[in-house]
Amino acid sequence: MKIEVKVDSRLKVKVSFYKDSIAIIELSGELTVFTEEFDLFNKEIMAYIKMGIYKFVVNLNNLTYIDSSGVGVLMRMGSFAAKNKTKLCLICDHPNILKVLAISKVDVFFKHVNNLSEGISFFEQK
Repeated sequence: MKIEVKVDSRLKVKVSFYKDSIAIIELSGELTVFTEEFDLFNKEIMAYIKMGIYKFVVNLNNLTYIDSSGVGVLMRMGSFAAKNKTKLCLICDHPNILKVLAISKVDVFFKHVNNLSEGISFFEQK
Protein backbone atom coordinates (compact mmCIF):
# COMPACT_ATOMS: atom_id res chain seq x y z
CA MET A 1 0.00 0.00 0.00
CA LYS A 2 1.41 3.37 -1.03
CA ILE A 3 0.35 6.51 0.80
CA GLU A 4 0.85 9.86 -0.88
CA VAL A 5 0.99 13.06 1.06
CA LYS A 6 0.08 16.01 -1.10
CA VAL A 7 1.81 19.22 -0.09
CA ASP A 8 0.24 22.46 -1.23
CA SER A 9 3.20 24.44 -2.52
CA ARG A 10 1.22 27.44 -3.78
CA LEU A 11 2.29 30.77 -2.42
CA LYS A 12 -0.28 32.23 -0.06
CA VAL A 13 -0.05 35.85 0.98
CA LYS A 14 -1.94 37.60 3.74
CA VAL A 15 -1.44 41.37 4.08
CA SER A 16 -2.65 43.69 6.81
CA PHE A 17 -1.57 47.14 7.92
CA TYR A 18 -0.67 48.67 11.24
CA LYS A 19 -1.46 52.39 11.48
CA ASP A 20 -1.56 52.57 7.66
CA SER A 21 2.25 52.77 7.50
CA ILE A 22 3.52 49.30 8.38
CA ALA A 23 2.65 46.43 6.06
CA ILE A 24 2.38 43.08 7.81
CA ILE A 25 2.85 40.24 5.35
CA GLU A 26 2.41 36.56 6.16
CA LEU A 27 3.72 34.11 3.57
CA SER A 28 3.10 30.40 3.36
CA GLY A 29 3.92 27.77 0.77
CA GLU A 30 6.80 28.37 -1.63
CA LEU A 31 8.31 31.75 -2.50
CA THR A 32 9.57 30.90 -5.96
CA VAL A 33 9.04 32.18 -9.48
CA PHE A 34 7.56 28.79 -10.33
CA THR A 35 4.34 29.43 -8.41
CA GLU A 36 1.49 31.16 -10.21
CA GLU A 37 1.08 33.65 -7.38
CA PHE A 38 4.69 34.90 -7.45
CA ASP A 39 4.16 37.62 -10.09
CA LEU A 40 1.07 38.89 -8.32
CA PHE A 41 2.95 39.08 -5.01
CA ASN A 42 5.87 40.89 -6.64
CA LYS A 43 3.53 43.44 -8.29
CA GLU A 44 1.66 43.96 -5.02
CA ILE A 45 4.91 44.72 -3.18
CA MET A 46 5.96 47.20 -5.86
CA ALA A 47 2.54 48.90 -5.61
CA TYR A 48 3.02 49.38 -1.85
CA ILE A 49 6.47 50.85 -2.46
CA LYS A 50 5.08 53.24 -5.09
CA MET A 51 2.50 54.30 -2.48
CA GLY A 52 5.35 55.19 -0.13
CA ILE A 53 5.15 52.19 2.17
CA TYR A 54 8.66 51.07 3.09
CA LYS A 55 8.06 49.50 6.49
CA PHE A 56 7.42 45.79 6.18
CA VAL A 57 7.19 43.03 8.77
CA VAL A 58 7.31 39.76 6.83
CA ASN A 59 6.49 36.48 8.55
CA LEU A 60 8.28 33.58 6.85
CA ASN A 61 7.52 30.96 9.51
CA ASN A 62 5.01 29.14 7.29
CA LEU A 63 7.18 29.27 4.19
CA THR A 64 8.33 25.82 3.11
CA TYR A 65 10.75 26.85 0.36
CA ILE A 66 12.49 29.92 -1.04
CA ASP A 67 14.68 30.20 -4.12
CA SER A 68 16.77 33.01 -5.61
CA SER A 69 13.72 34.74 -7.08
CA GLY A 70 12.10 34.80 -3.64
CA VAL A 71 15.31 36.12 -2.11
CA GLY A 72 15.31 38.76 -4.86
CA VAL A 73 11.86 40.05 -3.85
CA LEU A 74 12.96 40.29 -0.21
CA MET A 75 16.15 42.07 -1.30
CA ARG A 76 14.15 44.57 -3.35
CA MET A 77 11.96 45.28 -0.34
CA GLY A 78 15.05 45.63 1.85
CA SER A 79 16.72 47.92 -0.68
CA PHE A 80 13.79 50.33 -0.78
CA ALA A 81 13.62 50.23 3.02
CA ALA A 82 17.34 51.06 3.27
CA LYS A 83 16.95 53.98 0.86
CA ASN A 84 14.33 55.28 3.28
CA LYS A 85 16.57 54.79 6.33
CA THR A 86 14.87 51.71 7.72
CA LYS A 87 15.09 47.93 7.42
CA LEU A 88 12.87 45.07 6.42
CA CYS A 89 11.82 43.08 9.50
CA LEU A 90 11.68 39.31 9.06
CA ILE A 91 10.07 36.81 11.39
CA CYS A 92 11.62 33.44 10.66
CA ASP A 93 12.57 30.45 12.74
CA HIS A 94 12.80 28.01 9.83
CA PRO A 95 16.46 26.84 9.73
CA ASN A 96 16.48 26.09 5.98
CA ILE A 97 15.05 29.50 5.06
CA LEU A 98 17.54 31.25 7.38
CA LYS A 99 20.34 29.22 5.80
CA VAL A 100 19.36 30.31 2.28
CA LEU A 101 19.32 33.97 3.41
CA ALA A 102 22.71 33.57 5.10
CA ILE A 103 24.31 31.79 2.12
CA SER A 104 22.95 34.52 -0.17
CA LYS A 105 24.59 37.05 2.16
CA VAL A 106 21.41 39.12 2.20
CA ASP A 107 20.54 38.53 5.84
CA VAL A 108 22.57 41.63 6.78
CA PHE A 109 19.94 43.82 5.10
CA PHE A 110 17.15 42.53 7.33
CA LYS A 111 16.22 43.00 10.95
CA HIS A 112 15.46 39.56 12.37
CA VAL A 113 12.61 39.78 14.90
CA ASN A 114 10.99 37.02 16.92
CA ASN A 115 7.36 38.11 16.55
CA LEU A 116 5.02 40.74 15.16
CA SER A 117 5.04 42.98 18.22
CA GLU A 118 8.86 43.10 18.14
CA GLY A 119 8.70 44.14 14.48
CA ILE A 120 6.16 46.89 15.14
CA SER A 121 8.22 48.12 18.12
CA PHE A 122 11.28 48.36 15.87
CA PHE A 123 9.45 50.78 13.56
CA GLU A 124 7.75 52.77 16.32
CA GLN A 125 11.08 53.46 18.04
CA LYS A 126 12.51 55.11 14.93
